[in-house]
Amino acid sequence: MKRGVLVLSMVGIALGAFALGRAGAQEGPENSMEAWLKLGEPGAQHADLMKNAGTWTIDAKNWMAPGAEPTRSKGKAVLTALFDGRYLRQEFEGDFMGTPVRGVGITGFNNATGKYEDTWIDSVSTCTVHTTGTQTAPGVWEFSGACAGPGGTEMKMRTIFKRVSLDQLFVESFCDEGSGERKCCEATYTRAK
Repeated sequence: MKRGVLVLSMVGIALGAFALGRAGAQEGPENSMEAWLKLGEPGAQHADLMKNAGTWTIDAKNWMAPGAEPTRSKGKAVLTALFDGRYLRQEFEGDFMGTPVRGVGITGFNNATGKYEDTWIDSVSTCTVHTTGTQTAPGVWEFSGACAGPGGTEMKMRTIFKRVSLDQLFVESFCDEGSGERKCCEATYTRAK
């Protein structure tokens, strides 16, 4: 019985400390709800990303090793705006070396950090890929990050995303598994009419 009371007391103390900490963190104009709402307003960067919304056909090339011949694959992507244009969601269906692949990506611009952020998951891996990036020129974004590959080896990734026109996007991805960066993928997105 004493053990049960002790556990309940500890839980109560922890909840009380959490509530006091939250109350303290919300003090001051920089942490007001109004400040958070203002920080969360979509801006010019978000509107620019939303120009990529639509349905796209994809023609891709993948290189599995330096100097290897690329494999070709095709797919379809539907890019839609989420939460009043704060994020762009990509739903992908295609193939990779004869294997069906589905994937989901979320891209947005973080007003607090001034960086673009992207998250990707798919049906042929169990890793969640997180990358951050900047807009390096009008209609050009560069993202970088890493994920764990076979054997737990870290693979660094860099992706350049170019809006060639409102009807064509071009993506290049570079990988580095520890022996230097190499091109591992390129894809042309063509807006479906």
